[in-house]
Amino acid sequence: MQKTWIIFYFILIATVSLGLKLYTVDFTVLPSEDTFGYVLRGIAHNNGDFTEPPRKTLGWSIFISPFFHMIDSNNFLDYVNIIRGLGLGISIVTIVPVYLLSRKFFDAKYSLCAVGLFAFEPHLNHVSGQGIPEPLYILAIVLSLYFMLNKNSNYSYLSFLTIGLLWWIKWNGIIMVLVASIIFFRNFKKTPKSFLKYFACLTICLIIVSPMLVERNEQYGNPFYFSHNQLVFTGDVVSIAADNMTGVEYSAFDYIEDHGFGKFIEKFVLVGIYNLFFTLFKMSLPYLIFFLPFGIIFSFRAFDQERKFIQSNWILILITLSAFVFFFAILPDKRLIYYVYPFLIIFATISLQRFGEYGLSTFSFNEKQKKICIVGIMCFVLILSGLYTLRFEVSDPILNNEEILFAETLENKFDGKILDAGYTLKGMHYIHVTDPLGVFKNYKISQDSGAYYLFEFNSENINLMPTKLYAKSLEDFIEVSYEYELNYISINRNGVNDVYYPYLNEIYENEDKFPYLIKVFDTEQEEFEKLKAKVFEIDYEIFYELNN
Repeated sequence: MQKTWIIFYFILIATVSLGLKLYTVDFTVLPSEDTFGYVLRGIAHNNGDFTEPPRKTLGWSIFISPFFHMIDSNNFLDYVNIIRGLGLGISIVTIVPVYLLSRKFFDAKYSLCAVGLFAFEPHLNHVSGQGIPEPLYILAIVLSLYFMLNKNSNYSYLSFLTIGLLWWIKWNGIIMVLVASIIFFRNFKKTPKSFLKYFACLTICLIIVSPMLVERNEQYGNPFYFSHNQLVFTGDVVSIAADNMTGVEYSAFDYIEDHGFGKFIEKFVLVGIYNLFFTLFKMSLPYLIFFLPFGIIFSFRAFDQERKFIQSNWILILITLSAFVFFFAILPDKRLIYYVYPFLIIFATISLQRFGEYGLSTFSFNEKQKKICIVGIMCFVLILSGLYTLRFEVSDPILNNEEILFAETLENKFDGKILDAGYTLKGMHYIHVTDPLGVFKNYKISQDSGAYYLFEFNSENINLMPTKLYAKSLEDFIEVSYEYELNYISINRNGVNDVYYPYLNEIYENEDKFPYLIKVFDTEQEEFEKLKAKVFEIDYEIFYELNN
């Protein structure tokens, strides 16, 4: 295939992909809680503060911080939109290394098919404009495997260097050290020289990550500290971010001691594997579901690809996914495994290649028919991608404005601590970082008390402080709330109570059953059109009277 045509198809694919991505982004609405945090940390770096939060690494926030010098705005959303735009740009750029990686497996035309499958993927298109690190992580992990699959072992240096950067972007990048090590010794001869080269690669990786490890050790007394690690085996995802779990450690051995080994296997292995595979199944919609199963089968008898490359792809997929089995037992979050798409697409493209090159048992294609077949399949992919993209909820400006109004109303009306039980207080982030005007530009991570919400730097102007608390039942929750002086519970009918606070679900619809929860605000009784939320004040005196 001529380079001119390859460039033409690249431009065409990138243009269509960008259009699909832009459809899912509204630059006028509030970002997610995570995005708020990344913007604030990026600003903190420009203020000379590189303190590490316990649940995040600094790769993404360091990457975005220089771009904040491009503007001097008092509008927080301008900074949010910079990282939204960066995510979109990185996602488009990533089609180039995806093509280069695909060329290790296919010729030019089928590599372009792989690029199309990647560029049109609706889930990736949706996440690309969220302002979160996933696009950069995907770019880095694709490059790391591409370098590792080069027949010249000197490219391994670049692979391990990229893995070091990957580790900065997301903590789970550490798994790629094991992946790359296995692939290195699988693909290259085990000689004294290769061992020396491997240790040199490891040294490069450690040099890259050493500043982060040193900072972690100074802050937390452990270079590999990560707050998820010691709480995942509670079996409840809300415990990871809860204020009352700060400093608490609960290991797998603790769970086994409390519940038994059989229950541990059921909860964290069997349920985790089921959730992982079910999530992958949903992620294969709308079109990978047709190609991926056959591609996986064909990969075991691949005769058009190098066997060691196919095995390397399998090694990356299986080892990195295995690392999430425990976590998926409590929270099947697609964001954790978006990176796997390029490598699944490699297998999906094998099925396209088999069908295009060899047809079915009763017939085969000539060259013209092959081209028509490929074009037809990619049109089918594009149509499905477009239809699926339309399914994503477009941000509602009315709801967005009501979230801000709701937060402002509560801030002016109530004092104390409030539980956010389902993204009800999303607007609270916005009003706290924008009042007074431009205050967010002075943010430093070290000013944050360590609470889940990052706007405590402006706490002197905050009347109502959101918090998160961990409890296994409503009665236990009220007991914990009393200890932490919680005043109010905010419940969003369309929130995430099923995941975080399932025992609060009934309160919204059956408030009369809970006399110790006094409704003090209801959006349905005010001038709110879209937001359905209620705020309850906890009357501890009544609660203890009823439970004693």
